[in-house]
Amino acid sequence: MKSKSPSSRTLARWVRELHLYIGLFLSPFILVYAVSTLFLNHSVRTTPTDRGREVVPITVEDGLEGMPLVHSVLQQLEISGEILGRGMVRNDKTTFRVARPGTVKIVSVDLKKKEAEVVERSSGLLGAIVFLHFNPGLHKQPNWAVTKFWGWLADSVVYLTLFLTVSGIYLWWLLKAERKTGLIIIGAGGLSFILLIVPLIFI
Repeated sequence: MKSKSPSSRTLARWVRELHLYIGLFLSPFILVYAVSTLFLNHSVRTTPTDRGREVVPITVEDGLEGMPLVHSVLQQLEISGEILGRGMVRNDKTTFRVARPGTVKIVSVDLKKKEAEVVERSSGLLGAIVFLHFNPGLHKQPNWAVTKFWGWLADSVVYLTLFLTVSGIYLWWLLKAERKTGLIIIGAGGLSFILLIVPLIFI
């Protein structure tokens, strides 16, 4: 029986170490998605609680509307977060939301009175986890730097999880004694996936 070459042993060692340490690195991110998915699947919801309300005087240029208006108001209020809304003005009023993990601030602007009402609502730790679950990627074009960073992290987690899958198959294949058992398990997993997906699509 031929022994492995030094280069093959080196590759296997590197792949094994990367598989281990990348798996440890990803564990907190996977835990966030796992916990939030369980909450969503079991329809666990939190009731947001009001944490305060304040009315703040603001200065607004005549004719300003849309996102320039939103950014101007938020800068004066010193509020940051993911902006939900476009700042469209109707009857000299506009309302938009600014979301952060676990909290959302509802900003109602009255252009005639030159004031903004801010209502803050908290959804706690569960709300924060669900927020991260539903804001994973850059395809939604996030406007908050923190959300963009989270998007890069979420994409990286996906790519690294794909690496874990491929490297796991590679490491399993190196163990000749486990190939038969591994093939049976992979086949069982593939069959289970097909039996679950086909009815959902075609029935």
